[in-house]
Amino acid sequence: MNYTVEKVNSRKTRKEFIMLPFSINKDDPHWVPPLLMNVRQLMDSKHPFHEHADVEFYVARNSGGKVVGRISACVNRTHNEYHNEKTGFFGFLECENDSELAGLLLSTAENYVKAAGMESIRGPFNLSTNEECGLLVEGFDTDPRLMMTHNPKWLGGLVEQAGYSKLMDLLAYWLDGDSDKFEKLFRIAAMVEKRGEWKVRGINLKDLSNDMRKIMDVYNECWGENWGFVPMSAREFAAMVDELKMLVTPELTPIVELNGEVVAFGVALPDANIAFKKGKGRAIPSILALKVPPFKVNIDRVRVLLMGVKKEHRNKGLEALVIDRMIRNSKKMGMGRGELSWILENNREMRAILEKQMNADLYKRYRIYNKEF
Repeated sequence: MNYTVEKVNSRKTRKEFIMLPFSINKDDPHWVPPLLMNVRQLMDSKHPFHEHADVEFYVARNSGGKVVGRISACVNRTHNEYHNEKTGFFGFLECENDSELAGLLLSTAENYVKAAGMESIRGPFNLSTNEECGLLVEGFDTDPRLMMTHNPKWLGGLVEQAGYSKLMDLLAYWLDGDSDKFEKLFRIAAMVEKRGEWKVRGINLKDLSNDMRKIMDVYNECWGENWGFVPMSAREFAAMVDELKMLVTPELTPIVELNGEVVAFGVALPDANIAFKKGKGRAIPSILALKVPPFKVNIDRVRVLLMGVKKEHRNKGLEALVIDRMIRNSKKMGMGRGELSWILENNREMRAILEKQMNADLYKRYRIYNKEF
């Protein structure tokens, strides 16, 4: 079958790009529609990501003119400067199960980044590690959690047929709040708290931006040397806070301070995907399902998406203290189970805590692919 690819350069093609996943995944009971408002914001050239990156969006049509595939191509200058690389990125990959179609989409992204002088391409990233990333390769039998991806089983095979190979896996762990599993962790947390050196508090919603900035300072230090890390600009950070503020709660966002300095933190969010699934991607129905009785759905799980301890304070039990708070409080709120994600597959220290101290189950695996030119 013959396909053609065109840039997204009109309201019509942008709508086709955004709505394509609904037809590709319509028969998958575990697919969760994205919040359409968020996708539009990411694609908008006014979004702060575009201040340091060049991005192009494409749709592919079959011979009848129907949109059957999409992809983005990106050159992220911040990433390349930070890591001293010349790599481009692809993202938002969706297409029908056809190797010719997938190959055409990927080659379109490759040609875009090659023209910018890049030496390789990797993905998927929508649009960087600070947003959704990775292709699901294991764990298709459950819904994705908040800000995590979901795709057909066959999509990874199409990417590999186009000459891509595994670069890194991102892991998701599932934890059920059975207190018997955490006796050792709870004991460590109790001993740390008894010392009285550290103060533990919830995030201050009345001064959310300031507290989030303190958290991001710790995050930047903890993750600065990690694979794929890209520091956020001040405007990107503000956009992230604005997007997440209706989900952040003090009980699920513990902050550990020493002499007034933030030295450790954790961020867990209610799994709003339950509401987004009911709202079918539309903002108002999703918000009603999230917040407003009688439309409000029961959210019984969380996603732990960030945790960090400053280097000089590691191995002092602060990790246990943060996790202890999130587990106990989430159970009190009726959400005593959830996902911890994502964890780099080479992060042996964190994986040991999750697997040996917390008995968490590795239940989903997301893959980043790479192709050298």
